Amino acid sequence: MAEAKTVHSSALTYFSLISLLTLCPPFVILLWVFVTNLGLPKAAWKIIACYAAFEAAALQLFLPGKTVEGPISPTGNRSVYKANGLQAYAVMLITYLSIWWFGIFDPAIVYDHLGEIYSALIFGTFFFCIFLYIKGHVAPSSTNSGSCGNIIIDFYQGMELYPRIGKNFDMKVFSNCRFGMMSWAVLAVTYCIKQMTCL
Repeated sequence: MAEAKTVHSSALTYFSLISLLTLCPPFVILLWVFVTNLGLPKAAWKIIACYAAFEAAALQLFLPGKTVEGPISPTGNRSVYKANGLQAYAVMLITYLSIWWFGIFDPAIVYDHLGEIYSALIFGTFFFCIFLYIKGHVAPSSTNSGSCGNIIIDFYQGMELYPRIGKNFDMKVFSNCRFGMMSWAVLAVTYCIKQMTCL
């Protein structure tokens, strides 16, 4: 069988992957720290932890939803998901607006610390990826895992197709759908609230 031709050489591919993994996150963090001269305050970590805990516990694990099966993987596994995304979206926005309306939390704080939050997310995500890499080696969730033999490509692409903690906590759903995509709506509401307070 003939070897597949690539557009770039292997050295350029590895250099590109290593550059993306090592230079981009520190550059963003250093840029923010030097521009603001503030560092990473505890407020950013608290906001991220509270948001992640609510998304994980309240919305992904405990909010009811119809059980659906994902596609069959190349190794014959089929992941099971809880289809409660629309309900989770509604609960998230109603909760966020409620804690603002009743004076429990001021979303303008999120806006005021947005640079620190982004820097903390980049920093935390790097360690989350290290955790997923180690988990893929030590305790994979299914047979949909493995190594290509290159640590850089394994780290960049991931070791598992459907990484999970336990039976019900799908980390891909959490990071992409719950934490990531729902934050878009939360941030849009945050910007509106901040604009209202500045008028």
